[in-house]
This record gives sequence, structure tokens and C-alpha cells, in this order.
Amino acid sequence: MIWQGHIHLGDEPGIYGDALYSGLSTEIPITLERTSTSGPERTTLVLETEDVQTFEGYPGHQITVYLHVPDPEQPFHSDQVVLTRTRLTSADNNRKEIRVNLAGRQSPYHVSVQIRQDTEVPAGALDDFQVTRLSNVATDFGYIASYGFTPPPVN
Repeated sequence: MIWQGHIHLGDEPGIYGDALYSGLSTEIPITLERTSTSGPERTTLVLETEDVQTFEGYPGHQITVYLHVPDPEQPFHSDQVVLTRTRLTSADNNRKEIRVNLAGRQSPYHVSVQIRQDTEVPAGALDDFQVTRLSNVATDFGYIASYGFTPPPVN
């Protein structure tokens, strides 16, 4: 497990009394570190939710996994690189496995997972749901994860 809590996404604040209301999106920063040079150059992030009920005919809630990399042209700046995008729908039964390919990238990996409300649904009819857990599942523990970004090493 990387993170656990209650973040409410949707357009009706207050329907989950114990949740942080974030509105239409939230983004969770994590640091992944490779523990071995052998094995697959990918890991799986598992996003768990409660009460996801998407409407047929709409694409579902967008999940984007970004890699934050130093900008080679501007010191002390970084760029976001999309690693993968997928959709969360009712068919996922409140559990989405997100495969992340890290081939050719340098560990540690500063990654963020953005969950964005399906805004193709008309305002006032958005699906209110909660993000409850983010976990990392890697073959043979090839990657470990921690919540937040670790600071870069001091040279």
C-alpha cells in the first residue's frame, strides 16, 4: 500500500462526511524505486475506489500516470511525461489495475497518478465517488513505492 484515505470526486460536496472533497480531480505523488536490475521493467499500480457508477455511453473517469523528469534545458525545472492513460468505469468494480512501463527510465521514478472526473457527463449529473487506496504490485518486489516525492540526491 502506498496511500489510503478518502478523497471525494464529484459535484456534490459533503455527501461523504469523512472524505476530503477535491472537486473534479486529484493527483497523488509517489516515488518508485527499482530494487533489482533483473525482471520486468514495469510495475502495476492498483487504484481502489468506492461508489463508482458511470453512465453507459460515457467514457468514464480518466486516470493518467505521469513521470516527472528534470528539464534538460532549464535547471531546477521538470517536465511531465505521460506514462499511461486509462479509464475507470463501473465495470472495474471499484478496483483498477494500471500497468506502468518504466523501460529506459532512471530510478528513482517520481510519478503522479491523476484521477479526473468524467466531465463529458452534464454538470449536476456527475458521478460522486471516493478514491480510497493506491497500491503497488511488482513482480518479485522489483519496485518499491512510497507516498510523496523523495528529494533529489545532493551532489
